[in-house]
Amino acid sequence: MLTEVKGLVVRTVALSDNDKLLTLITEEQGKITAVANGSRVLKSRYLAAAQLFCYGSYVLYQRGERYWVREVTLLESFFDLRADLTRTALASYVCDVADDVVEEQAPEKEFLRLLLNTLYAISHGKYPAEHIRAAFEMRAAALLGFMPLLYGCVECGCRTGEFFLDVMNGTLQCSTCRARGLQVDTPSEEEGTARILCPLSPSALEAMRYTVSALPERLFSFRLLGQDMVLFSNAAEKYLLHHLERGFRSLDFYKEVAQ
Repeated sequence: MLTEVKGLVVRTVALSDNDKLLTLITEEQGKITAVANGSRVLKSRYLAAAQLFCYGSYVLYQRGERYWVREVTLLESFFDLRADLTRTALASYVCDVADDVVEEQAPEKEFLRLLLNTLYAISHGKYPAEHIRAAFEMRAAALLGFMPLLYGCVECGCRTGEFFLDVMNGTLQCSTCRARGLQVDTPSEEEGTARILCPLSPSALEAMRYTVSALPERLFSFRLLGQDMVLFSNAAEKYLLHHLERGFRSLDFYKEVAQ
């Protein structure tokens, strides 16, 4: 029985001198692993579509517990991602997040669309890398069910001014309530653990609100500069990684090469 899916390659592993195991994020079945027989051979018909970051239409068949690639049509290679180390590193981090969070046999139309839009933005270089990374992190968190409450201060209801993002609880605290409460990254008596509070300027907060609710095709269409971008990027990273309860070596590498 043949199965046809459209998928993005987010991971490749060499199985032998000739074969690769591909991890695909698909709209129809979430995460799928499939063997591309002979795809490491230069004359292979699968060579172009068995590379990291490639998006294609894959015809699969099942043998035993594994899928095998029968046919493939390359739809997008995102070739420009490979021309710059910073772009490659950021794209690798985005794909690693997808590999970690997307489940098998669970349709992932929205997350796949986020991945494709993000790789397109990285490859075309229309926006700074940090701009793209932070927007991706906040939108990914929202799609995964970690949507923060960003309407106003959780304590007094204030909606304007300087705020702090409570990373653990996904809420905002205004600077006035903050001054009467706990210090940043100090133990909370209620929880007995460190409470991570990230400062947000008004512009950084607006960017955060925008990225969790914008139309998919307009996700990166906002402007943020200087310290506002630093605050937004720091809060987005901490928020996603905290809720995923892990870090990524590809993110560490991206930070090294982006300096």
